[in-house]
Amino acid sequence: MFKLFSRKTVVDQDKAATSFKETTSTHFSLFDAFLRGCAWISALSGKDLTSFCDLATCDDRSLITFKGDYVTLIKINGMQRLASREEIEMAANQLRQDMGGLFKNPGHAMQFTYISDPDASSFIQDNIAERRIIANALEADFEDIFSERERILTPHMRQERIWLALWTRTGCLSKPELTSANKRRKKIMASLPNMGDAQNPFLGSAEMSTVHEAFVGHVVKMFSDRGVILSPLPPKTALEIIRKEIYPETRQEKWAPIIPSDCPPDIIPDLEKPRDVSDVLWPPLREQIFKEDAFTPDFQSVRLGCLDWSPVDMTLVSETVEPFTELVTQLSPYRFPWRVTMHMEGVRPSYMVWKEHVSTLLRFSKNCAVYDAFQDLGKRRALREAVVKLRVSFATSSRAGNNEALRNHASRLEQGINGWGGAQATRQCGDPLDGTMSSVPGIALASTAPPTAAPLDKTLVMAPWARPAAPWEQGAALLRATDGRIVPYDPSGQGRDAVLDLFIAPSRRGKSMLANALLLATVLSTATLTDTGVQLPLIGKLDIGDATSGFIDLITHGLPKEHAHKAIYIPFEFKADHAYNIFDTEACCRKPLEYHKACLKNFLSLVCMPVDKVPFEGMDQIINAAIDTAYEMLSDEGTSTKPKPYRRRENILIDETLHKLDMQPEPHTTWWEIADYFGRMGDIRLARIATQHAVPVIEDLIQATQEERVRTSFGSNTPTSGHETGLDIFRRYITAFVRHYPTLNKPTRLDLGDARIIALDINRVAPEGAANERQTELMYLMGFQIISRNFFLDPAEADHTPIFVREIHRKRFREFRESFKRLECDEFQRTVKAPYIRQMFEEAARRAAKLNVKLGLTSQKITDFGDYLTQHSTARFILGAANPDEASELSSILGLSQAATSIVHNGLKGPNRDGTGSPLILQILVNQQMYEMSLLNMLGPIELWALSTHPEDVSLRRRVYEALGSSEARRRLARVFPKGSASDEINRRRNDMIRQGVDSTQVLGGVISQISREICDAVGVGALLREAA
Repeated sequence: MFKLFSRKTVVDQDKAATSFKETTSTHFSLFDAFLRGCAWISALSGKDLTSFCDLATCDDRSLITFKGDYVTLIKINGMQRLASREEIEMAANQLRQDMGGLFKNPGHAMQFTYISDPDASSFIQDNIAERRIIANALEADFEDIFSERERILTPHMRQERIWLALWTRTGCLSKPELTSANKRRKKIMASLPNMGDAQNPFLGSAEMSTVHEAFVGHVVKMFSDRGVILSPLPPKTALEIIRKEIYPETRQEKWAPIIPSDCPPDIIPDLEKPRDVSDVLWPPLREQIFKEDAFTPDFQSVRLGCLDWSPVDMTLVSETVEPFTELVTQLSPYRFPWRVTMHMEGVRPSYMVWKEHVSTLLRFSKNCAVYDAFQDLGKRRALREAVVKLRVSFATSSRAGNNEALRNHASRLEQGINGWGGAQATRQCGDPLDGTMSSVPGIALASTAPPTAAPLDKTLVMAPWARPAAPWEQGAALLRATDGRIVPYDPSGQGRDAVLDLFIAPSRRGKSMLANALLLATVLSTATLTDTGVQLPLIGKLDIGDATSGFIDLITHGLPKEHAHKAIYIPFEFKADHAYNIFDTEACCRKPLEYHKACLKNFLSLVCMPVDKVPFEGMDQIINAAIDTAYEMLSDEGTSTKPKPYRRRENILIDETLHKLDMQPEPHTTWWEIADYFGRMGDIRLARIATQHAVPVIEDLIQATQEERVRTSFGSNTPTSGHETGLDIFRRYITAFVRHYPTLNKPTRLDLGDARIIALDINRVAPEGAANERQTELMYLMGFQIISRNFFLDPAEADHTPIFVREIHRKRFREFRESFKRLECDEFQRTVKAPYIRQMFEEAARRAAKLNVKLGLTSQKITDFGDYLTQHSTARFILGAANPDEASELSSILGLSQAATSIVHNGLKGPNRDGTGSPLILQILVNQQMYEMSLLNMLGPIELWALSTHPEDVSLRRRVYEALGSSEARRRLARVFPKGSASDEINRRRNDMIRQGVDSTQVLGGVISQISREICDAVGVGALLREAA
């Protein structure tokens, strides 16, 4: 046998500093005397802190107690779907059916532990510290955003942890098995020296290990089948967690226990002839877990480390059993730390039978309820339903010495328990240390709470396994559950094989703000990490309106001036500066690459599509031939080519560069020669600009169709009943296109440079209405090609580029392929009657995972996305529905749970007026598991102003930005309008001006300019800025 370790007596008071008068104060009562007597007896008994831990050692999978019991600690990540009360009760009943046989006799036990920690400051600070590191690597300044997040998020967020300790006791073995195990252990111990109080790795047995592993595996599987994610922990991790829950202030410490799988410490004994070999073996787990003595300042609290704890025991189980989530909802507004451990043990059928007999004899008055309860248990036992012994221990804490806060916390906790379905609780738990240790997971199967015989399904309803699960433990974006729990979101897509995000909500529900916030999180996430260092991710946004302009402004003003061009917002118009040629190839390339050619064919097919949207017979072949012929005709390779000659003043930058290089082009010099010249120099940007002048424009297709090879193949084809040939029809449509869109028939002047974040606003060129459907389709197709032309490049295609730029292109293509890429499209409802656009996005979705492209689409209804995109989407951000019918349709299509459906109908009404954020339902597929969560996107006023999409707020922000600079402007706007919007003040002033007879067409601009001046001059609404200064 092993030697008992030295005891560390629990200190009750500093006797030297405590007078007799203080211990016999005027508050003395008979009850105090009784408690003091109990304390005196407890002191005489010598029960020390370490004696509350039964853990002796461990094997490679489980912890083992001194009695040979096996324990496994499991992390409960939560339930993948939101669950209503009815759904939790149904799942609990199914679990009772699956696991009831394990608890019909003693031997197995479950301990559910839930910890609510309102102090999320360290987590938030660590998260923001990571964001700062990435921002510094990008040389970007977002300090006002980071500082605000620390200030705003910390008071509204909390952490929670849920553990399940599974116990297998030696009582589950048969007598022969137990006898055999004991004999084997004694035989082994007889051959070993005296181990003293060191860990004994031979306390376990193969029989117990087999039974316990089967028990753990069965429980994990049963919960997993109900959508609850459980993660069994190895013994070393379990011991680390137990110690951190005893001493929460050590959560940031790096501590690891010494267990038999480690090398024992190399210690030389103090004695010349030690009595045992404990000094050279593994120290006791008890003494490793407890780092210092406990101190009991009074009869209801105990001090462990830096915290004072007060236990609360449940004395009467809820009259109306309510799910644990409802208790969390009741207590979360008060923001104090608390934890609970529910001990559930299998018992014999005769458990509490004697009390049943007594209740029969005393069946009158209040005892009738007790009698009825035993009758119900009897009926359940007759139906072979499991009845367990239930004990529930709570505890709360405060900083050491803050007695008032501790009393308030304990009182709040007791009141919350009493309001949980009619349960009853008490703070009179006897020894406060014993009561506090009863709520620690996994150290002992003991509790000061009175035992209750309870049906297994009812106890499972009360247990904390049905809390919503979160797919990530870390993430660049911090969302929060409605009860304040932190829910990290990783925009880099870790664990997501394919990313197709749908944002669904009517206008003004916060979907654009959420999309912008996630784009900012993407910039500040691991998506910036590449083989060539930290770089901005590749982001392309096809915008309708200026919803993304705030995000782009934030990035451009945050980056240093030399990198500000890497993020660009383009309000696209049909003007000379925005001229764009869809025929542009990669620098020095005479032909389009595969993906580019597919885009050209789609675009021209739409250009030549008749009104009834039935394509002309043979038009696809004509388009394909015209594209190939146009490139070959204007190339400088081969015979009978007509390359475009270089002309001065067509591009001033090229002219000036050639002049600086003292290069004088000959009269017959072609643009291809200029492009090749710069390509050989390694200046890929100028080579690309020269290439833009060398490639065909859409009007060149007309000449291409007049080439003999095209006329010979298609000249006699008449797809209509008239005499007009297919080539004539093609030329007619191309001529009409050139006449309507002259800026799309010129060499490209829209210079994106090496921008990595591009937001293209096509609102001005894609008007709504049936008469403009064709133009809208064309602009969507062209816009998609502009923002995504680098996203789908294949490094293998570099082999089809000229040899002198091949390695440059190969390096570019590889960097694009390996970089994080996100492609988004706003107002997707405009594509409902545009099959070519749908086809384009569906094709992108099919290829996206292979090419590491993340897609995000925003629209007002779920049906706007079509069947394919909806069914293959991997995340759905639902921020509302326009009416009950749409809410029901959305819930049915996406398969939302009953709880989520109720929230969609009643809880998604746009940003909360109290500033706590915009509510949403998130369905997301991570690691092949679908999660469903109810969340809030909470942003501070500075971030709200930075990312605002409301037109009036955007106009005000731009004026103040121009006057004061971005950082100071955001600070002032947030100070004057802390809700992130000035719409109420703008509307008030606008109405006043209209009543005064001011022209309504000039009112809005005048109001916004007036407010802007007041903020800049710190007068009027901006006067409070003087007070702040």
